[in-house]
Amino acid sequence: MADRGVRRICSARSTALAGLLVIAASGCSDPFGGAGLEVTLWFSHTEVGPHAPVIVTVTATNLGDSVVWGQGSSSCQLGAIVQVGSEEHRIDLRICTADLAPQGLGPNESRTEEWIWTGEVLVGNSVVTLTAGEYQVQALAGEVKRSDPRTIRVLPVSSE
Repeated sequence: MADRGVRRICSARSTALAGLLVIAASGCSDPFGGAGLEVTLWFSHTEVGPHAPVIVTVTATNLGDSVVWGQGSSSCQLGAIVQVGSEEHRIDLRICTADLAPQGLGPNESRTEEWIWTGEVLVGNSVVTLTAGEYQVQALAGEVKRSDPRTIRVLPVSSE
C-alpha cells in the first residue's frame, strides 16, 4: 500500500513538472520582454569618414510590457554594430556614465540616444577606422532587439 502512495506522489509530481515545462516552453520564448520593442537607426548622412562625421540616432520604443535588456551605464543604454565580413564591431564609441543601472523601458516608453560617428569601430581593445566601402549597421537594445540593417558608405581617408 505504501508503494502505491509513492507512485501516486511521483505521478502527481511528474504531471506537475510536465505542466511547468509546457508553460515554460510556451511562455518564456521572450524571457526579457521585448515582444513590443521597436528599435530604429538613423544617420544624418549616407557617407561617413574621419573628416565627414555623421550623427547616429538610435531610438527604442516599447509598445508592450516592461522590458529589461541588461545592466550598465544609465546614459548609454542603446548601441549599434557594423558588420565587417563575418564579424560585428561596436560603433557607439562615446563617453558614458560609470553607474550600474537597469537598462530597459516601461510600457509606452521611448528612449533616444545620439552620438557622432567618424567611421571608427572597436576591435578588441583597439579603435580602428573602417576601410572604404559599404557596410551594414544595426542599432541595439542589448541582446534583446536589433533594428533593421541600414547601409552606410565609409569614405576613403584620402578623398576627404
